[in-house]
Amino acid sequence: MKKGKLVVCFIGVVALLMSLASPAAAADKVKVAYVAIMNFAPLYLAIERGFMKEQNIEVEMQKVASGTEAMAFLSQGSLDAGGIGIGASTYNAFNKGFDLRIVGSAALQPWKNGPTVCIIRKDLRDSGRVKSVADLKGMKVAIAGGGGTAGAYFMARALKAAGLTVKDIEIVNLAAPDMPLAIEKSSVDAALAGSPYSDQILAGGKGVILAKDMAPGAMTTVYMYSGKFIKERPDTAKRFMVALVQGSRAMQGSKYLDPANLKGYLRYVTSTEAAIRKGTPQVYDPDLRMYIDSVKNMEEIFRWAGWTNYTTEISQEKMADASFVANALKVLGPYKP
Repeated sequence: MKKGKLVVCFIGVVALLMSLASPAAAADKVKVAYVAIMNFAPLYLAIERGFMKEQNIEVEMQKVASGTEAMAFLSQGSLDAGGIGIGASTYNAFNKGFDLRIVGSAALQPWKNGPTVCIIRKDLRDSGRVKSVADLKGMKVAIAGGGGTAGAYFMARALKAAGLTVKDIEIVNLAAPDMPLAIEKSSVDAALAGSPYSDQILAGGKGVILAKDMAPGAMTTVYMYSGKFIKERPDTAKRFMVALVQGSRAMQGSKYLDPANLKGYLRYVTSTEAAIRKGTPQVYDPDLRMYIDSVKNMEEIFRWAGWTNYTTEISQEKMADASFVANALKVLGPYKP
């Protein structure tokens, strides 16, 4: 065979092989709701550090004001996943049969020196009027979002331990940024606040800590999947969780403040690098394991407080699905610090 014919033959074979080659699979699109706080930092890093891309997933982020707003979209299947806080509305949705499940933990409450504290006006403490949570009876307590929120859960636990109920105080629904001024002007007697607003109150000298570590280790923020996502795209749902776990592992310990991580956080939260560096890091399970006892305790407290529209305990199967984390751990292996 002549050289020219050999070249033509070779080109033809290459062309044939190229025509038979499968095109690159299009990325799976996943629509995700999130509240723009550091509780969901593993999600931010899963995207910004390329872990979602490695799983051939393209994430469409949709910022929401609250978990309640996100759950409506998740139950309808118009959103696939969400990073949300657990509230009484979460359990009401489960009780009604909304098709969604908790699949992993977001930020956890520290076991000691947690960021959420109950602050009392200093003049009430100095006068001896309020010495403990039991003395809050009849007083105005500011809680962002009011009753039935994660913050209200902390307060309800503290009240129950002190022999009071939520009806023994007057809950004032007050946005967290407004709490320092409310304490200063004595428009409320106490406030349930977290950093940086608790720091502002204490620095102003008008308030002192009355109670802290009211729910140590609690899982009050979680990742949820819609039932539609679980049933119709289980493989994508598994790969999404693999990327989430990689995001959490990438920020453990000293890696929390890695430059690439800081850049990732700031793409989604309204803060500054200086504020993040100064603040106390939240607790993130490296495997995003689900703490079902915490889920059950929150549900029990919300029912006790009368913030749910039902009275019978909800079964675990209606609320949670731990299989996605379990699969991620099979894929990634045990976490090695």
